[in-house]
Amino acid sequence: MDENVSLESQSLLRENTEKNDSGKSGLIEALTRKKEFVYVEDSGLKRILRFHDLVFLGLGSMLGMGVYIMAGDLATKVGPAMILSFLFAGVACTLAALCYAEFASRTPGTGSAYAYCYITVGEFVAFILGWNLCLEFVIGTACLVRGMSAYIDSMFGGSISNWEKKHFGMHIKFLSEYLDFLSFIIIIIFSGIVSIGVRESTMITTIFVIINMITIITLIIIGLIYANINNWSLSGSLSTQAGKGGFMPFGFSSVMEGAATCFYAYTGFDTIATTGGEAKNPQKTVPLALIASISLAILVYGSISATLTLMWPYFDENLSKGSPYPYVLGKWGLGSMRLVITFGALAAVSGCILSSVFGMARIVYSIAEDGLLFRPLSVINRITKTPVNATIASGLLTGFWSVFFNTEQLIDMTSIGTLMAYTMVAICVLLLRYEDEDMETAASLKKKQEYNFSLKKIFNKPISNKEPNELTSTIVKYATYVVILVSTLFGLIFAFEINKLMALEPIIITSAAILTIVMIISLSVIARQPVSKAELKFKVKPIPYLPALSLFINIYLMLKLNLKTWIRFGIWLIFGLLIYFIYGIRHSKERQTHKGISTKKF
Repeated sequence: MDENVSLESQSLLRENTEKNDSGKSGLIEALTRKKEFVYVEDSGLKRILRFHDLVFLGLGSMLGMGVYIMAGDLATKVGPAMILSFLFAGVACTLAALCYAEFASRTPGTGSAYAYCYITVGEFVAFILGWNLCLEFVIGTACLVRGMSAYIDSMFGGSISNWEKKHFGMHIKFLSEYLDFLSFIIIIIFSGIVSIGVRESTMITTIFVIINMITIITLIIIGLIYANINNWSLSGSLSTQAGKGGFMPFGFSSVMEGAATCFYAYTGFDTIATTGGEAKNPQKTVPLALIASISLAILVYGSISATLTLMWPYFDENLSKGSPYPYVLGKWGLGSMRLVITFGALAAVSGCILSSVFGMARIVYSIAEDGLLFRPLSVINRITKTPVNATIASGLLTGFWSVFFNTEQLIDMTSIGTLMAYTMVAICVLLLRYEDEDMETAASLKKKQEYNFSLKKIFNKPISNKEPNELTSTIVKYATYVVILVSTLFGLIFAFEINKLMALEPIIITSAAILTIVMIISLSVIARQPVSKAELKFKVKPIPYLPALSLFINIYLMLKLNLKTWIRFGIWLIFGLLIYFIYGIRHSKERQTHKGISTKKF
């Protein structure tokens, strides 16, 4: 009897698939094809990373530029309230990290959010997400090497940058002031180190992280000793750059703009998510390492923000010139400590670069391994067991960006790629929790003809569907689309402060009320649907509210980024689309699998 049902189910599934395929155009089928996840212990990469290795890898990525360079620039733009900027960005990243953690426990493979999206949503959206992750890592790493270049230059009294300005100066607004060839040399060296091997590069990263943590603790202690609470209550009359003075001198809007930029400081946590193919017991260690590393990073950034703004007036423009701590320590007469902090900063940024190059190479390798990027980038070196080609190629691309763009431009570009990736992960979690792999059973197929979208069916009342099926999954998809739209509209209202236009205030209030009602109804519809019974080591709770909140925050912060950032992002996206439609769509491994040419393995 069971065998007959099984055969009938398979037959119905085959017929249904054939009908769907015949009704789809070749292009639509290509764009929506999904990757089948198969967990393999031997993926060609070494599974040697333990929990503490992953935590150090995450901290190595997060505690670098944000501490030693970004903090100074943010202080001049936000003031002491930069503490809130780091806190808001940290909370938003924590929500995203929780979504990452569920995916890591579900599909522990190399490739981070790109792989998750390929499995759950489809090829085209996955490629866009993967391309955005490449943007995050490439631009973020370029920003790091640019920062290291600035610190090394400061050790030589600015002689290196002066020489580069003299011989390779540029006078183009949207580019750097000069060609920074030192940063190119730095990234090539670090790409070579990462190519040596996983164990070797993670060991070096761990050493750098330990040195960095000792330096940060030293900075916090010095900051508490030389703290002056009056720096949090400055009057605007003291300086034209002081804003309104006080803890939040430039208003709440500047705090949220700072939070959008602060996302760069936390981007390292998804480096952990790229290690699924090299971590031991990834379904358990990756989620735990994600949560542990980002929690520690929030604590560090909060402490650093407080002590820096207590030590020195936030409106001093010199804080934004690349190396705030050596400057402040020099002003306090702590010349000997300047060398110690500079050494610690170099170790911190070195750890960040190693972690970022590591994650960047794994993303490029994963996309190339699926055939969506050039195949030579997916080659694993037989000796080092690392994707050497992907590492060197991404290093060269990073070097190009670091030569032509300055730190501020690069930070904004990193934030938008990161936020876009976090948004897609939240959406994927929301969709996948309301699907089951075996929901297309013979019984559900037979009931398809009876399904209709009546109000009772939409709200699943009374509870007629206790397990996910095609109807409940479709309801969740449409409700999720509504949540995305409402989140975008809400984001526009808050991001651009339309309520300041008094003439439009009644319209804005009415619109906000309607959007709130629509959001509540949409989330209620999703919450009423049956969830997947799949057993996972980690699950996001509460569902669907946490992913929806993460989705809204990410969209809002993206809208707070400036227009130039969106233009640069658009150019990057167009370039990626050209690669996909000219090369990727025809060389996709999934395309070959569907044709029966090869067997897919992940």
